[in-house]
Amino acid sequence: MESPRVNSVDEWDGRVSDTDPETARPTKSSLGTGDDPLAAGTIGRWVAGHPLVLMYANVPALILPTLHPKIAHVLSEKDRTLNGSEGLPTLQAASRRLISTYEMVLGIVFAGPEADDVAHGLHELHRPIAGTMPDGTPYHAWNKDVWNWTWGSILKGGLDIADEFTLFRNADEREQGYRALNEIGRRYGVRSLPETYAQFCEYWQPIVDSELEVGPGVRFIVDNALNPPKPRGWNRIPMWVWRFASLPLTRTLRVGVLAGVPEKFHAEMGLRTTVLDRVERRIHGALWRLVPLRVAGQFAPAYFAMRRRFGQPGWRTHYSRAQLAANRTAAEEVRLAARTS
Repeated sequence: MESPRVNSVDEWDGRVSDTDPETARPTKSSLGTGDDPLAAGTIGRWVAGHPLVLMYANVPALILPTLHPKIAHVLSEKDRTLNGSEGLPTLQAASRRLISTYEMVLGIVFAGPEADDVAHGLHELHRPIAGTMPDGTPYHAWNKDVWNWTWGSILKGGLDIADEFTLFRNADEREQGYRALNEIGRRYGVRSLPETYAQFCEYWQPIVDSELEVGPGVRFIVDNALNPPKPRGWNRIPMWVWRFASLPLTRTLRVGVLAGVPEKFHAEMGLRTTVLDRVERRIHGALWRLVPLRVAGQFAPAYFAMRRRFGQPGWRTHYSRAQLAANRTAAEEVRLAARTS
């Protein structure tokens, strides 16, 4: 099958129109059909449910989109943490951001009867993300090419980490993993990424080679991930004690960053792969290979079952249908103001 054409982000013409059909949520998905790559018992569902998504891929999922200068500019305007208007003073605050991102993506698969609410929330929360580029052209998060790149880069980081740990036994399993992650994107509106992993790599590599760069936003993410703030209540504990106590966390995150972000960007991010890094990566991979994929893939279903029963995740609060509906008028004003600027 011929892949749908996916433009380079630089081919974006800057227009902010009504929702492009290829960035709107579909009226139906493969859910419940015989062709569902996320169905129970599939490799795709086990990959999506694997702990590596939360433990290793979460920080690359923040870094990779931000490597594109246009997305970095958008985030510098709209992300309160990156633009300095909201800090991450404690470990709990930093962790909430990572966990919220994880829940609003993987909930599309594992939130049971609330999964469609999660997909709606993830799509709709981008409605007010609009403004003006430095050259004066308007932008909106639902521009097809930017929309594609954001999810595509996150998807690729996760697959690269799985490859690094050799979790896929062959190319067919990798293809199933790609189809599953691609389907997650489709369910919240990313509908025109290539059909196959080979076609995706043909789309991905030229952008990596010619368009991406390490900017202040990327360096901020790396620094905060690998040098996290103290937990709440640890104010009197010397920083060196916290740095030592947090080594298991920071070394694990470092493994994920080095495996999930293309090596050409490591030096500019202030990272250099050492002998210890290579040893750690082999150890992490060897440990995860001891756990059958079908077993590790039960992590997310168990996690979301607990969250749905005992928690108040974002799709029930800030990004609930009711709250997003209440915010819609203001969000549309922002979107249309960018469209007419």
